[in-house]
Amino acid sequence: MALGRHLSFQGLCVLLLGTVVGGQALEVRLKDGAHSCEGRVEVKHQGEWGTVDDLNWSMEEAAVVCRQLGCGGATDAPKGAHFGLGIGPIWFRYIYCKGPESAITECSYPSVKDHRPEGNSHDKDAGAVCSALEMRLINGDHSCEGRVEVKHQGKWGTVNDLNWSMEEAHVVCRQLRCGAAVDAPKGSKFGPGIGPVWFRYIYCKGQESVITECSYPPLKDHRTEGYSHNKDAGAICSAREVRLKDGAHSCEGRVEVKHYGKWGTVNDQNWSLEAAAVACRELECGAAINASRGAHFGPGIGPIWFQYIYCNGTESSLMECSYPPLKNYLSEGLSHDGDAGAVCSALEVRLKDGAHRCEGRVEVKHQGEWGTVNDHNWSLEEAHVVCRQLGCGAAIDAPGGAYFGPGIGPIWFHSTNCKGTESVLTVCSYPSLKDYRPEGLSHDQDAGAVCSDLELRLMDGDHPCEGRVEVKHQGAWGTVNDYNWNMEEARVVCRELRCGTAVDAPKGSKFGPGIGPIWFHYIYCKGQESAITECSYPVVMDHHPEGHSHNKDAGAVCSALEVRLKDGAHHCEGRVEVKHQGEWGTVNDQNWSMEEAQVVCRQLKCGAATDAPRGAYLGSGTGPIWFQYIYCNGTESLPTQCSYPPLKDHRPEGLSHDGDAGAVCSALEVRLKDGAHSCEGRVEVKHQGKWGTVNDLNWNLEEATVVCRQLGCGAAINASRGAHFGPGIGPIWFQYTYCKGTESVLTDCTYPVLKDYCPEGLSHDQDAGAVCSALEVRLKDGAHRCEGRVEVKHQGEWGTVNDHNWSMEEAQVVCRQLGCGAAVDAPKGAKFGPGIGPIWFHYIYCKGPESAITKCSYPPVKDHRPEGHSHDKDAGAVCSALELRLKDGAHRCEGRVEVKHQGEWGTVNDLNWSLEEASVVCRQLGCGTAVDAPKGAKFGPGIGPIWFHYIYCKGPESAITECSYPTVKDHRPEGHSHDKDAGAVCSGFVRLVEGDGPCLGQVEVHSGEDWTPLSDGNFVLPTAHVICAELGCGTAGSVLGHVPFRESDGRVWAEEFRCKGEEPKLQFCPRMPCPGGTCHHSGAAQLVCSAYSEVQLITNGTSQCEGQVKMNISGRWRALCASHWSLANANVVCRQLGCGVAISTPRGPHLVEGSDQIATVRFHCLGAEAFLWSCPVTVLGGPDCSHGSTASVICSGNQTQVLPQCNDSMSEPAGSAASEESAPYCSDSRQLRLVDGGGPCAGRVEILDQGSWGTICDDGWDLDEARVVCRQLGCGEALNATRSAHFGAGSGPIWLDDLNCAGNESHVWRCPSRGWGRHDCRHKQDAGVICSEFLALRMVSEDQQCAGWLEVFYNGTWGSVCRSPMEDITVSVICRQLGCGDSGSLNSSVALREGSRPKWVDGIQCQKTDTSLWQCPSDPWNYTSCSPKEEVYISCAGRRPKSCPAAAPCTDREKLRLRGGDSECSGRVEVWHSGSWGTVCDDSWSLAEAEVVCQQLGCGPAVEAVRAAAFGPGNGSIWLDEVRCGGRESSLWDCAADPWGQSDCKHEEDAGVRCSGDISDLLGDLSALSCYEDALPEAVYEDLDHRVIQKEGLLGSPGGSPDQRTDARGEDYDDAEEVPLPGAPSASQGSEEEVPPEKVDTTRSSQTGSSLNISKEATDPGEEESPWFLQGEEVDTEYDDVELSALETSIVTFT
Repeated sequence: MALGRHLSFQGLCVLLLGTVVGGQALEVRLKDGAHSCEGRVEVKHQGEWGTVDDLNWSMEEAAVVCRQLGCGGATDAPKGAHFGLGIGPIWFRYIYCKGPESAITECSYPSVKDHRPEGNSHDKDAGAVCSALEMRLINGDHSCEGRVEVKHQGKWGTVNDLNWSMEEAHVVCRQLRCGAAVDAPKGSKFGPGIGPVWFRYIYCKGQESVITECSYPPLKDHRTEGYSHNKDAGAICSAREVRLKDGAHSCEGRVEVKHYGKWGTVNDQNWSLEAAAVACRELECGAAINASRGAHFGPGIGPIWFQYIYCNGTESSLMECSYPPLKNYLSEGLSHDGDAGAVCSALEVRLKDGAHRCEGRVEVKHQGEWGTVNDHNWSLEEAHVVCRQLGCGAAIDAPGGAYFGPGIGPIWFHSTNCKGTESVLTVCSYPSLKDYRPEGLSHDQDAGAVCSDLELRLMDGDHPCEGRVEVKHQGAWGTVNDYNWNMEEARVVCRELRCGTAVDAPKGSKFGPGIGPIWFHYIYCKGQESAITECSYPVVMDHHPEGHSHNKDAGAVCSALEVRLKDGAHHCEGRVEVKHQGEWGTVNDQNWSMEEAQVVCRQLKCGAATDAPRGAYLGSGTGPIWFQYIYCNGTESLPTQCSYPPLKDHRPEGLSHDGDAGAVCSALEVRLKDGAHSCEGRVEVKHQGKWGTVNDLNWNLEEATVVCRQLGCGAAINASRGAHFGPGIGPIWFQYTYCKGTESVLTDCTYPVLKDYCPEGLSHDQDAGAVCSALEVRLKDGAHRCEGRVEVKHQGEWGTVNDHNWSMEEAQVVCRQLGCGAAVDAPKGAKFGPGIGPIWFHYIYCKGPESAITKCSYPPVKDHRPEGHSHDKDAGAVCSALELRLKDGAHRCEGRVEVKHQGEWGTVNDLNWSLEEASVVCRQLGCGTAVDAPKGAKFGPGIGPIWFHYIYCKGPESAITECSYPTVKDHRPEGHSHDKDAGAVCSGFVRLVEGDGPCLGQVEVHSGEDWTPLSDGNFVLPTAHVICAELGCGTAGSVLGHVPFRESDGRVWAEEFRCKGEEPKLQFCPRMPCPGGTCHHSGAAQLVCSAYSEVQLITNGTSQCEGQVKMNISGRWRALCASHWSLANANVVCRQLGCGVAISTPRGPHLVEGSDQIATVRFHCLGAEAFLWSCPVTVLGGPDCSHGSTASVICSGNQTQVLPQCNDSMSEPAGSAASEESAPYCSDSRQLRLVDGGGPCAGRVEILDQGSWGTICDDGWDLDEARVVCRQLGCGEALNATRSAHFGAGSGPIWLDDLNCAGNESHVWRCPSRGWGRHDCRHKQDAGVICSEFLALRMVSEDQQCAGWLEVFYNGTWGSVCRSPMEDITVSVICRQLGCGDSGSLNSSVALREGSRPKWVDGIQCQKTDTSLWQCPSDPWNYTSCSPKEEVYISCAGRRPKSCPAAAPCTDREKLRLRGGDSECSGRVEVWHSGSWGTVCDDSWSLAEAEVVCQQLGCGPAVEAVRAAAFGPGNGSIWLDEVRCGGRESSLWDCAADPWGQSDCKHEEDAGVRCSGDISDLLGDLSALSCYEDALPEAVYEDLDHRVIQKEGLLGSPGGSPDQRTDARGEDYDDAEEVPLPGAPSASQGSEEEVPPEKVDTTRSSQTGSSLNISKEATDPGEEESPWFLQGEEVDTEYDDVELSALETSIVTFT
């Protein structure tokens, strides 16, 4: 018997008892994880969600949860509330599972009850992380047969064949959409796999859709248990194919199935929408729209394979449905006249990157790829359709502008136009689906949707548009209590249901009492809302427990008429159609005019009517003609308010669709013109593209109020008439307008048809105007300024507010507007005494979050006393200025946010909590800026009230009371708990800005309102030490003055800090006001905090001017390693200690006290720096240093002592072992540096002498000279000796020429040469070097910027970085260095990286003081520092898709290529533009243009400019014509040419080039790596023996000839300065001097094959081609200009 085929009786009992607990089945979910398949395990019992204690929790239990949820295998079983603390009961004290169970109720566990009373807490809530499993069949003849393999934890593995049978193979075939299983082979029939054996066995029943629904033990590698790949399971599937034939596209047509290699059809017997749905699903064509029969798409040919087919609609393939044996049924009398067909929607829709599945960016799957929708024409109608299609209720919002972030991939929809009633997006109108990015659309305009999970219906009425109002919430239908129920609420219900207008709003369960929950205690609507979710209502919950009953269920009766405009260019023009009795029909054009069209436009909120076409001008409709005629006066708000005969189908009476009426509407713009400011003036309206005026007939304050509200200009002060602001010009569009004053826009008011009324006798002498005014508010006659009678200043006079509708919501807005905190009370009836003067507001209605009362709803502002209102009903407000504090943090500027209200401290719920809200808290407390906004009670749960349900701030507010929030009250009774208390971490009192990291920059202090700079006047080192310590940045390395302030407003902190250096924070230091309130200074105080603070020379334990170098590093004295220690470094130490200059750096054994580790910090000093830590520093990859290799220095001992100048006229003898440790007792003031190479260890060689930096000529320049330079600079070994101004041409003198170093000299200027300052070169021959210590950093990714595999360039090649350990601070340093933001994270879920490369470094541990990765301690450099699975992949905060198309170039260099030639440096010229490659026309094509192309591609000089498509004609666009270059441009894009794409050529005229073929490049072109991982080859290592290599053999090149040089100055001579020296020959004599015999002429040839001298211990034994920027260059005989590309952020070098 197969394992697990039957359940034991005991197991059956457990199953029955476990599945139902207390009469209820248990639901399971994962909560608060990154997605639905990870999170805290929660179980629903007795209607309430609770958690599982982590006692005994392991991978077995997690595996069952993942299986039950259809989430694949378990990858982790976290304990200890890893996903945050749950709330509510702890239902399970423990669970014990074996692992193969299909649900947790099949496991063992004690009674399900709330275990909190027994002492269990949510600190131990269990969690699960699941991995959805991918599956494939491998090593078969096709994709539907082979060895079964499953991808788990990023790795493919196999399935053991224990229990393997046809049932399991069926599930595999079904999951892979490969038809039915034909065989289930065992014993590795398709060959043994490799890697893990993930499944020990699988048990399936055969009906499952995926294998994760089957039973199996926990997923792990079972090879360790003795399982081998000799028993790998396989599957052979029937692989029947399905297609739709002869339709308009691939997702509609006749259904055909391929069986036995032949296509056949399906008979339509029993064919239904369910069967069509399965066919559509199988073809990934979306949903089925139609299931056609009777050969609708034409009769097929060949066999009829299916006699019939029966599906329930849920199957994934037709092969999973029921059907008789497949054979050709033609022979049994069936014919192709009964062939079945299907029409599919073809599109899937989803909402992405929202807070839940029902909100987010709208994405559509087309042609197998997800893409977005452009927000052109996007509105609530379109969002409604998306929400309906997804089963997400009604649309609440339709945000555009990539509100939920920009998407990636195609933009499938250019626009979409829906009426809002469609069931799916594909039923709407839209242009052809294609990727619109090439047409200029971008993801910055991606459309989004926010849906409400509330569905609405009317029940138990005579038709769908009348009945009891019911709402579906949390999957259950419930009712609405009739408290406050009236016509406004009923209107919204009717509008949301598209049932026309409300006719009645019955109360008292007129349509019978409902059942189930009473979800709404009440609803308050204004009547204009589009859905009830836009109205005001308390928390949606079952109000039964509060005493409400179904005897008061609310109802609605709707007119049931919908109106739309059909077949127009947009939704505001078209044939008028009305929906009646569930069917759309038309309106006959008898009596049809502009008045009727105006009403239609008004109902559709489409502005004014511009035309009322008749005679089916916009096409004939179909279906009924509901209206015989309709008569309107033009002022009605709905057609149903007009006059018309009974609605019925008038076609039987002889009417036809040839008389269908139409309407064309136009939205209106409004402005105020010729006033003193934008909120006063003559009212003008833009209609039909022309501005016109409004006649003042009936013009009053009500109308002016609407204009002011529409323009966001507050309240109306005056409604001027008689062209008060001067007569306008152009049309008079409005004869009159009538408003109630509460409308939001002018088009909501009543007015006749819009047309130019000037011809009817109206003139601009009666143009209407408006004067608007923002209102002042105060509280009067209270105990303080934050309580009292509400008064408003209007037209210069204070007046009161009537208390009609006055409540806490209105009082809340008043308190917020006054900056008085939260409302405590909203007293009515003139509690603070009756006011005097006008009663400006009849009433105000606010929702509560508004920032000012002018944003609430109210009638026109005027004195309402004449209407009978009195001051006995003046409204008041009592506000509570809220105190604020941060509690239980490390200091006063971090902690749990607490607010004092009504004398009691309480907390803030973390709903919507973000950095914006935390910023306001920090600002209010004078704690600087927000660093973090932690949620989930990070600082521990508070006690007492939860005063704030949520807070919403924009960020610039000065106090939280200026933000938006609901009424301040204790929200615990509503179910909120302190497990979600919000917190804040603030920057504090002091900060450093304008630096490369948090530990260096200008000092600024927070004043409580803003950051203010500190001046350098009397800014002392103890103060600097306190600041560095407070910021966690070590100690002060240096204090700089004379630095310009970053702001030019002249603000300076008006105090001097007098710190002693021991204070914990700057705030605790004594302060003294600057004399006269002005601090005298020469600039801003700039501070460099450093881990390096002091340096000493130690001999026998005493400090003096010679001895072992020791440094205070992070508070600990450590010796420095002698590796990379240079005389320049020693000079800095001697000068810093006041010990003169360095004489030598002797090496040898030195005693290191105790077990102190020797620091492997490498400094790269020039020699003139003031402090050792001012020099560039490298710590990364420092080698282990023995105790016998510590750095030492012998200084001259006297800072004022003058040493003899070293004599450079005598070179060190050849073969001399001279080095820095035996330097002569003399002073050498010269300095050496490398320039323009991206760091101190690569670049053009420059020497400082006599106050001028100069260069070295490349005559005779090779690796021996480069070795001296690299050694002298402490930069390791020489990798490359570059020539021909590889790093750009220098300026100033050329100090040395014809160098002939042996390679062991201590200084490069001690090598034999022509003599100091003597040369016959130009700067285009400047020499350079690349040393082994040159470092660069990049991220490698195909499609992302600021995310990818981290790689470091070291020792001449790129290699990866290892991730153990790598903490957040290290990731932050890396991201900041790459210009990718201040934070990031490790991505461990990516698959293993393919290919091999060095794994250069591990154990990186950056500190806050480190400004780059190079300064971070780590393990030593090692070719194999870790395994491939430990290579690090980082995602920085600045992660974004690459700015260029996938696999497309990004830089000018990569937008150019050659095709069709015989080498990579010859061929047809092609350029990238507008997303595609195209060619260049040969008109005006010459050698000058070819020269630019060749140089841009790094292919040397041009040899030939080829024309007439000599390399074959191209295809695509001809992008350029009439290109005209001078020959010296750096890019073809810099040349003149005709506009892009404008050409009169054919491809027979395509231009080409032949270049010399010397491929070279500049180090500066590293920028190409920002978009192309492949821009650099992989690592290069050459295994060298260590024998002496003759230079002639190393550098000679066949056919090389001596340089033919002359001293004659050509026209392009660059005037390199030659410094005359005593005894030195003049420039004219220099050419007569003999070249040293050691240098043969062949040394002047190109050095293109420089070998890498790398120790064998660090290298890979393989050999590869050298990286491009380690290759030398030939001397360019024609051009002296060298340009370096700017480095981009995705790759940086040593800085």
